[in-house]
Amino acid sequence: MNRCFILFLFVIFCFAGCDYFSLTKDLSNNMGKDEIKQIDGLLLAQVDNWRMGTRDFEKQIEAVKTLNTGADLSSPDVKRNLLQEFVNLEILAREAIAKGFDKDKDVKEALHNFKRTLLAQKMLAEIFDGTVVTDLEVEDFYESNKDRLSEPEQRKIREIVVNTDQEAKDVLIRLLQGEKFSVIARTISVADSKRQGGDLGYLTPNADEKFLRFWEVAFTTDQGTNSHYFKGDDGKYYILYVEDVKKGQTRSLDEVREDIRSALKQINADKKRQDIIDSAKSKYNIIINADLLD
Repeated sequence: MNRCFILFLFVIFCFAGCDYFSLTKDLSNNMGKDEIKQIDGLLLAQVDNWRMGTRDFEKQIEAVKTLNTGADLSSPDVKRNLLQEFVNLEILAREAIAKGFDKDKDVKEALHNFKRTLLAQKMLAEIFDGTVVTDLEVEDFYESNKDRLSEPEQRKIREIVVNTDQEAKDVLIRLLQGEKFSVIARTISVADSKRQGGDLGYLTPNADEKFLRFWEVAFTTDQGTNSHYFKGDDGKYYILYVEDVKKGQTRSLDEVREDIRSALKQINADKKRQDIIDSAKSKYNIIINADLLD
Protein backbone atom coordinates (compact mmCIF):
# COMPACT_ATOMS: atom_id res chain seq x y z
CA MET A 1 0.00 0.00 0.00
CA ASN A 2 1.28 3.47 -0.83
CA ARG A 3 3.09 5.01 2.16
CA CYS A 4 1.47 8.40 1.69
CA PHE A 5 -1.94 6.78 1.56
CA ILE A 6 -1.19 5.06 4.87
CA LEU A 7 -0.19 8.43 6.35
CA PHE A 8 -3.38 9.89 4.95
CA LEU A 9 -5.46 7.21 6.65
CA PHE A 10 -3.59 7.92 9.85
CA VAL A 11 -4.49 11.59 9.61
CA ILE A 12 -8.12 10.75 8.98
CA PHE A 13 -8.66 8.17 11.69
CA CYS A 14 -6.58 9.77 14.44
CA PHE A 15 -8.42 13.06 14.43
CA ALA A 16 -12.11 12.54 14.81
CA GLY A 17 -12.61 16.29 15.16
CA CYS A 18 -11.64 17.11 11.59
CA ASP A 19 -14.23 17.97 8.97
CA TYR A 20 -13.50 14.92 6.87
CA PHE A 21 -15.24 12.48 9.20
CA SER A 22 -18.47 14.35 8.68
CA LEU A 23 -17.71 14.67 4.99
CA THR A 24 -20.42 12.29 3.84
CA LYS A 25 -23.03 14.12 5.84
CA ASP A 26 -21.85 17.50 4.53
CA LEU A 27 -21.96 16.24 0.98
CA SER A 28 -25.41 14.79 1.43
CA ASN A 29 -26.64 18.15 2.69
CA ASN A 30 -24.77 20.38 0.25
CA MET A 31 -24.50 18.56 -3.08
CA GLY A 32 -26.15 20.59 -5.77
CA LYS A 33 -26.25 23.72 -3.60
CA ASP A 34 -24.28 26.89 -4.09
CA GLU A 35 -23.02 27.03 -0.47
CA ILE A 36 -19.21 27.10 -0.43
CA LYS A 37 -17.28 25.53 2.43
CA GLN A 38 -15.43 28.18 4.42
CA ILE A 39 -11.67 27.77 4.58
CA ASP A 40 -8.81 28.98 6.74
CA GLY A 41 -5.95 30.43 4.72
CA LEU A 42 -5.35 30.47 1.00
CA LEU A 43 -7.17 28.03 -1.26
CA LEU A 44 -5.22 24.78 -1.59
CA ALA A 45 -7.81 22.54 -3.21
CA GLN A 46 -11.43 22.57 -4.31
CA VAL A 47 -13.99 20.07 -5.56
CA ASP A 48 -17.18 21.95 -6.43
CA ASN A 49 -18.37 23.53 -3.17
CA TRP A 50 -15.80 21.73 -0.96
CA ARG A 51 -12.56 23.61 -0.35
CA MET A 52 -9.43 23.25 1.77
CA GLY A 53 -7.25 26.18 2.86
CA THR A 54 -3.55 26.31 3.67
CA ARG A 55 -4.21 26.61 7.40
CA ASP A 56 -6.77 23.79 7.30
CA PHE A 57 -4.08 21.54 5.88
CA GLU A 58 -1.41 22.74 8.30
CA LYS A 59 -3.67 21.93 11.26
CA GLN A 60 -3.87 18.32 10.13
CA ILE A 61 -0.08 18.13 9.75
CA GLU A 62 0.53 19.67 13.17
CA ALA A 63 -1.99 17.33 14.78
CA VAL A 64 -0.11 14.29 13.49
CA LYS A 65 3.22 15.67 14.73
CA THR A 66 1.91 15.97 18.28
CA LEU A 67 1.55 12.19 18.44
CA ASN A 68 5.30 11.70 17.88
CA THR A 69 4.60 8.95 15.41
CA GLY A 70 7.94 9.34 13.67
CA ALA A 71 6.15 10.10 10.42
CA ASP A 72 8.12 12.60 8.32
CA LEU A 73 5.55 15.09 7.03
CA SER A 74 8.02 17.84 6.17
CA SER A 75 8.75 16.66 2.64
CA PRO A 76 7.00 18.70 -0.08
CA ASP A 77 6.28 15.46 -1.96
CA VAL A 78 4.61 13.91 1.07
CA LYS A 79 2.50 17.03 1.59
CA ARG A 80 1.45 17.08 -2.06
CA ASN A 81 0.49 13.43 -1.93
CA LEU A 82 -1.52 13.94 1.26
CA LEU A 83 -3.31 16.89 -0.30
CA GLN A 84 -4.12 14.75 -3.33
CA GLU A 85 -5.54 12.06 -1.05
CA PHE A 86 -7.83 14.61 0.62
CA VAL A 87 -9.10 15.54 -2.81
CA ASN A 88 -9.47 11.87 -3.73
CA LEU A 89 -11.51 11.31 -0.59
CA GLU A 90 -13.84 14.13 -1.55
CA ILE A 91 -14.32 12.71 -5.04
CA LEU A 92 -14.97 9.18 -3.72
CA ALA A 93 -17.42 10.50 -1.12
CA ARG A 94 -19.35 12.35 -3.83
CA GLU A 95 -19.46 9.21 -5.93
CA ALA A 96 -20.76 7.30 -2.88
CA ILE A 97 -23.51 9.91 -2.44
CA ALA A 98 -24.41 9.56 -6.08
CA LYS A 99 -24.88 5.83 -5.54
CA GLY A 100 -27.04 6.43 -2.47
CA PHE A 101 -24.58 4.97 0.06
CA ASP A 102 -25.36 7.82 2.44
CA LYS A 103 -28.83 6.31 2.86
CA ASP A 104 -27.43 3.01 4.19
CA LYS A 105 -28.50 2.25 7.76
CA ASP A 106 -24.90 1.58 8.90
CA VAL A 107 -23.67 4.85 7.44
CA LYS A 108 -26.45 6.83 9.08
CA GLU A 109 -25.79 5.17 12.43
CA ALA A 110 -22.05 5.80 12.17
CA LEU A 111 -22.64 9.47 11.35
CA HIS A 112 -25.07 9.79 14.24
CA ASN A 113 -22.60 8.20 16.67
CA PHE A 114 -19.79 10.41 15.45
CA LYS A 115 -21.92 13.52 15.84
CA ARG A 116 -22.66 12.57 19.47
CA THR A 117 -18.96 11.98 20.16
CA LEU A 118 -17.92 15.24 18.50
CA LEU A 119 -20.53 17.25 20.41
CA ALA A 120 -19.38 15.70 23.70
CA GLN A 121 -15.77 16.53 22.81
CA LYS A 122 -16.75 20.12 22.08
CA MET A 123 -18.49 20.30 25.45
CA LEU A 124 -15.44 18.92 27.25
CA ALA A 125 -13.16 21.36 25.42
CA GLU A 126 -15.36 24.27 26.47
CA ILE A 127 -15.30 23.09 30.09
CA PHE A 128 -11.52 22.70 30.08
CA ASP A 129 -10.84 26.02 28.33
CA GLY A 130 -13.14 27.80 30.73
CA THR A 131 -11.44 26.39 33.82
CA VAL A 132 -9.09 28.88 35.46
CA VAL A 133 -6.57 28.05 38.19
CA THR A 134 -5.33 31.06 40.16
CA ASP A 135 -1.80 31.55 41.46
CA LEU A 136 -3.21 31.36 45.00
CA GLU A 137 -4.67 27.90 44.31
CA VAL A 138 -1.31 26.76 42.97
CA GLU A 139 0.55 28.12 46.00
CA ASP A 140 -1.93 26.59 48.47
CA PHE A 141 -1.59 23.19 46.80
CA TYR A 142 2.20 23.46 46.90
CA GLU A 143 2.28 24.30 50.61
CA SER A 144 -0.15 21.49 51.45
CA ASN A 145 1.75 18.89 49.42
CA LYS A 146 5.35 20.04 49.66
CA ASP A 147 6.55 16.73 51.09
CA ARG A 148 4.91 14.76 48.29
CA LEU A 149 6.57 16.98 45.72
CA SER A 150 10.04 16.13 46.97
CA GLU A 151 12.41 14.23 44.77
CA PRO A 152 12.81 10.74 46.26
CA GLU A 153 15.97 9.60 47.99
CA GLN A 154 18.31 7.64 45.74
CA ARG A 155 20.83 5.02 46.80
CA LYS A 156 23.70 3.54 44.87
CA ILE A 157 23.43 -0.18 45.52
CA ARG A 158 25.67 -3.15 44.82
CA GLU A 159 24.42 -6.71 45.15
CA ILE A 160 25.82 -10.18 45.52
CA VAL A 161 23.35 -12.94 44.69
CA VAL A 162 24.03 -16.62 45.44
CA ASN A 163 21.99 -19.80 45.34
CA THR A 164 22.30 -21.17 48.89
CA ASP A 165 22.24 -20.11 52.51
CA GLN A 166 25.76 -21.46 53.06
CA GLU A 167 27.17 -19.51 50.10
CA ALA A 168 25.66 -16.34 51.57
CA LYS A 169 27.28 -17.03 54.95
CA ASP A 170 30.63 -17.59 53.24
CA VAL A 171 30.29 -14.23 51.45
CA LEU A 172 29.71 -12.44 54.77
CA ILE A 173 32.83 -14.04 56.22
CA ARG A 174 34.91 -12.93 53.24
CA LEU A 175 33.55 -9.38 53.58
CA LEU A 176 34.43 -9.36 57.29
CA GLN A 177 37.94 -10.45 56.34
CA GLY A 178 38.27 -7.33 54.21
CA GLU A 179 37.66 -8.55 50.66
CA LYS A 180 36.14 -5.96 48.33
CA PHE A 181 32.42 -6.31 47.69
CA SER A 182 32.83 -5.70 43.94
CA VAL A 183 35.52 -8.38 43.60
CA ILE A 184 33.38 -11.02 45.29
CA ALA A 185 30.40 -10.00 43.18
CA ARG A 186 32.38 -10.48 39.97
CA THR A 187 33.62 -13.90 40.97
CA ILE A 188 30.63 -15.67 42.53
CA SER A 189 27.42 -13.66 42.07
CA VAL A 190 24.81 -15.35 39.86
CA ALA A 191 23.08 -12.05 38.95
CA ASP A 192 23.60 -10.22 35.68
CA SER A 193 25.05 -7.35 37.70
CA LYS A 194 28.19 -9.43 38.42
CA ARG A 195 29.80 -7.97 35.28
CA GLN A 196 29.65 -4.53 36.92
CA GLY A 197 30.85 -5.81 40.28
CA GLY A 198 27.25 -5.97 41.47
CA ASP A 199 26.69 -2.28 40.70
CA LEU A 200 22.97 -1.49 40.16
CA GLY A 201 23.49 2.27 39.98
CA TYR A 202 21.32 4.80 41.82
CA LEU A 203 17.93 3.32 42.67
CA THR A 204 14.60 4.47 43.98
CA PRO A 205 12.08 1.84 45.13
CA ASN A 206 10.30 0.29 42.16
CA ALA A 207 8.07 -2.73 42.76
CA ASP A 208 8.33 -3.76 39.11
CA GLU A 209 12.11 -4.12 39.27
CA LYS A 210 12.70 -5.77 42.65
CA PHE A 211 10.76 -7.18 45.57
CA LEU A 212 9.67 -5.60 48.84
CA ARG A 213 12.37 -7.16 51.05
CA PHE A 214 15.07 -5.90 48.69
CA TRP A 215 13.88 -2.31 49.06
CA GLU A 216 13.46 -2.63 52.82
CA VAL A 217 17.07 -3.70 53.20
CA ALA A 218 18.45 -1.29 50.58
CA PHE A 219 16.86 1.75 52.23
CA THR A 220 17.59 0.88 55.86
CA THR A 221 21.23 -0.15 55.54
CA ASP A 222 23.69 2.62 56.44
CA GLN A 223 25.82 4.22 53.76
CA GLY A 224 29.21 2.55 53.39
CA THR A 225 28.10 -0.75 54.92
CA ASN A 226 26.77 -4.04 53.61
CA SER A 227 23.60 -5.75 54.77
CA HIS A 228 23.12 -9.15 56.32
CA TYR A 229 22.05 -11.76 53.79
CA PHE A 230 18.36 -12.34 53.10
CA LYS A 231 16.30 -14.64 50.91
CA GLY A 232 14.64 -13.12 47.85
CA ASP A 233 11.29 -13.90 46.28
CA ASP A 234 13.18 -15.86 43.63
CA GLY A 235 14.64 -18.27 46.22
CA LYS A 236 18.16 -16.85 45.93
CA TYR A 237 20.16 -15.15 48.68
CA TYR A 238 21.12 -11.47 48.55
CA ILE A 239 23.70 -9.28 50.22
CA LEU A 240 23.60 -5.54 49.50
CA TYR A 241 26.15 -2.77 49.83
CA VAL A 242 25.03 0.86 50.06
CA GLU A 243 27.78 2.78 48.30
CA ASP A 244 26.20 6.25 48.27
CA VAL A 245 23.03 8.06 49.33
CA LYS A 246 21.44 11.06 47.63
CA LYS A 247 18.90 12.63 49.94
CA GLY A 248 15.61 13.71 48.41
CA GLN A 249 15.20 17.43 47.84
CA THR A 250 12.02 19.46 47.79
CA ARG A 251 11.41 21.05 44.39
CA SER A 252 10.82 24.79 44.44
CA LEU A 253 7.44 26.31 43.65
CA ASP A 254 8.81 27.80 40.43
CA GLU A 255 9.97 24.34 39.30
CA VAL A 256 6.55 22.76 39.71
CA ARG A 257 4.20 25.74 39.29
CA GLU A 258 2.99 24.93 35.78
CA ASP A 259 2.75 21.20 36.48
CA ILE A 260 0.54 21.95 39.48
CA ARG A 261 -1.54 24.40 37.46
CA SER A 262 -2.12 21.81 34.70
CA ALA A 263 -3.04 19.11 37.21
CA LEU A 264 -5.44 21.37 39.10
CA LYS A 265 -7.00 22.55 35.86
CA GLN A 266 -7.73 18.96 34.84
CA ILE A 267 -9.07 18.10 38.32
CA ASN A 268 -11.34 21.16 38.34
CA ALA A 269 -12.49 20.50 34.77
CA ASP A 270 -13.34 16.90 35.68
CA LYS A 271 -15.38 18.15 38.63
CA LYS A 272 -17.25 20.62 36.41
CA ARG A 273 -17.89 17.82 33.93
CA GLN A 274 -19.39 15.62 36.63
CA ASP A 275 -21.44 18.52 38.03
CA ILE A 276 -22.92 19.14 34.58
CA ILE A 277 -23.77 15.46 34.17
CA ASP A 278 -25.32 15.21 37.65
CA SER A 279 -27.43 18.35 37.26
CA ALA A 280 -28.63 17.30 33.80
CA LYS A 281 -29.66 13.75 34.73
CA SER A 282 -33.12 14.85 35.88
CA LYS A 283 -33.88 16.10 32.35
CA TYR A 284 -33.48 12.72 30.69
CA ASN A 285 -34.97 9.27 30.95
CA ILE A 286 -31.84 7.30 31.86
CA ILE A 287 -31.71 3.50 32.15
CA ILE A 288 -28.51 1.58 32.87
CA ASN A 289 -28.71 -2.21 33.24
CA ALA A 290 -25.11 -2.82 34.25
CA ASP A 291 -26.00 -6.22 35.73
CA LEU A 292 -26.44 -7.54 32.20
CA LEU A 293 -22.69 -7.19 31.71
CA ASP A 294 -21.86 -9.78 34.38
